[in-house]
Amino acid sequence: MNKAKAIVASYVGVLVYASVVFLGAWKLAYWQGLLYVVLALVGTTLSHVLVPAGSAITANRAREAQAGQEWDRRLLGVLFIVNLVTFVTAGLDSGRFGWSGHVPLTVTIAGAALMVAGQIIFAVAKRENEFFSSTVRIQTERYHRVCDEGLYSVVRHPGYLGMLMSLLAFPLVMNSYWAFIPALLGAALLVVRTVLEDRFLMGGLPGYPEYAAKTRWRLVPGIF
Repeated sequence: MNKAKAIVASYVGVLVYASVVFLGAWKLAYWQGLLYVVLALVGTTLSHVLVPAGSAITANRAREAQAGQEWDRRLLGVLFIVNLVTFVTAGLDSGRFGWSGHVPLTVTIAGAALMVAGQIIFAVAKRENEFFSSTVRIQTERYHRVCDEGLYSVVRHPGYLGMLMSLLAFPLVMNSYWAFIPALLGAALLVVRTVLEDRFLMGGLPGYPEYAAKTRWRLVPGIF
């Protein structure tokens, strides 16, 4: 996959998830779904603005799909399914059946703010680490080294922190408390992936044990 196709694929991903939401709602006049689409497009575009198509990160991400660990590919597959369940649940709830009842506008605003914050953290983490990857691997062909600056001086996996924030913000944006059930499962899978990736890097990336000793928190400062 070349760089242009990788960028197109990211927007196709937004379209896929949006389609699931609207299919669940079974209507187009659905402001929660439209709000999600706007936020997702903003986040995706922000990521591409901060990390342009000509960068080493984008070029690397375009060719790495088959280079990761087998356990990671399986975990990502399960996470994809859980995300689909989260999205269709939100559409069925707030778009069709109204299981969650009335949700205050303040909840929606808080969710949107949390999602945007998560998107910013993810995009900045991607920009700061030239070895940022969508798969778990040691990039020996690029002389992979530890990134310990910026957000990476606070937590070891800021990209996952941003993803976690956006995932947990989604049910709030969609006005669906029921969507928290699969969303929390997805969050747990992200935490598992963080732990497994951390162990993998400990054993394979030179300098990572020293970095981990200096930057204690994997995901959330003061908590984990």
